Amino acid sequence: MLSSCSREGLGEGNLKRKSLMTAPTLADAHNLLARLIATPSVNPGKRFPLESPFGEERVVELLRGLLESWGGDVSVEEVLPGRANVIGRFGGREEHPALMLEAHSDTVSIEGMTIEPFQPRLENGLLYGRGASDVKGTLAAMLLGLKTVLDESRILPATVYLVSTCDEELGLAGARDFAGRGPDVDAAIVGEPTDLAIIHATKGALRWRLTTKGLAAHSSDPSRGRNAIYFMRRIVEHIEEELIPRLAMKSHPLLGNPAMTVGVIQGGTQVNIVPDFCRIEVDRRVLPGETREAITAEFLEGIGAIAESVGFEFTLEEDQWYPPFEQPAESPVVEFALRVCQRVLGESTLATAPWAANSGVFSEAGIPCVLFGPGSIRQAHTADEFIELDQVVKAAAVYAEMIRSFGAVH
Repeated sequence: MLSSCSREGLGEGNLKRKSLMTAPTLADAHNLLARLIATPSVNPGKRFPLESPFGEERVVELLRGLLESWGGDVSVEEVLPGRANVIGRFGGREEHPALMLEAHSDTVSIEGMTIEPFQPRLENGLLYGRGASDVKGTLAAMLLGLKTVLDESRILPATVYLVSTCDEELGLAGARDFAGRGPDVDAAIVGEPTDLAIIHATKGALRWRLTTKGLAAHSSDPSRGRNAIYFMRRIVEHIEEELIPRLAMKSHPLLGNPAMTVGVIQGGTQVNIVPDFCRIEVDRRVLPGETREAITAEFLEGIGAIAESVGFEFTLEEDQWYPPFEQPAESPVVEFALRVCQRVLGESTLATAPWAANSGVFSEAGIPCVLFGPGSIRQAHTADEFIELDQVVKAAAVYAEMIRSFGAVH
């Protein structure tokens, strides 16, 4: 009984109980989301071995316990050392279609936060903590929506896969692994903080690590060295003065222009040594229809010309690739999601987003999908991340109705 769980906590045993009242409450949402926030799952990047708060293992085990206690067929598939996807399958009626609800399990870093990241705090209807908005609020809503329908009937009208993937924040390894060997699903709802809007198109992201090579020398006689930072200055100027203005010439009818940013710069080892290296990390936002090969070739063309004219060497490594995503507004999955939102919320909003998500990978794998979830991207990754708890409850009601309705329309 979900309402009794609000009084006694969201333990596995409590969530097994059934009641005539199956609608999740604010207390249900608070209890489950607080539990998720208090379970650290910071994306470790290339850090290994993993120690708290890094890695998704703790959240994976929490999810495994919940989903198994609800009768799900649960598998945990390792994607990276110590990092896994969790997949819970709940079978529907014969000849049933399959709907996937997916929300990633990792969060961004806690560095610079002004609140306790893993001590959830409720204040004026807002729940604070790392991952509250991106994306544990959505994960909690999906779980509550699924449990609502399970409490109504143990035989679902459609087969449901509740999936939580690792590594969304820094590379999409979990989504790629799932898409490469995952189950055959007919549609997917990808969880992101969309303010309860249906997102049907997003930009992608291509990220490079570029290094210029110089020659170290004593700073008392810099003429004996070759300053890699000076070489990089020419490249950064080229990006700012040539490449970024050129992006204004490209446009998408829904998403506007692509974008490019130099987000990280590192160089040298000591103030009295001529630096023999300088490194930048570049973020290029990608429109549907653009390819990583063409974008990289364009990027290399101008930088190669600078390096040749000045006379220095450089290396370029692709660091991350997030495919862009576009699901036509008239497609069945978009129309289905809009109808459910209208029925449950009394309104439906179709929108696009400038950020990237797992949806690009799933779409490339042939899975029709949209993005939907509680919370705002404006609170994601912030120093005092929070979510409106009322939105979590509303999203849970939408997910529940999607599960009820999916079998009827497919």
